Amino acid sequence: MTLLSLEQSTKSSHSSFASALLGLRSRAVASWKRRRAERALEGLSYDTLKDIGFPSADRTNGSKPAR
Repeated sequence: MTLLSLEQSTKSSHSSFASALLGLRSRAVASWKRRRAERALEGLSYDTLKDIGFPSADRTNGSKPAR
């Protein structure tokens, strides 16, 4: 019985390590995709950004975007 419980705890620690590793990988991939999309948007002209719906004013200063 002791051997069985040790095998089960070893398997659960491996699975938690594997799930942590997969979680880290998925976060890294999501971050890479987000950064790639940001770079693509930064390369667009102001008129194109305006056409696809980006606001023309910075909302952090409390002003409304010009329409």
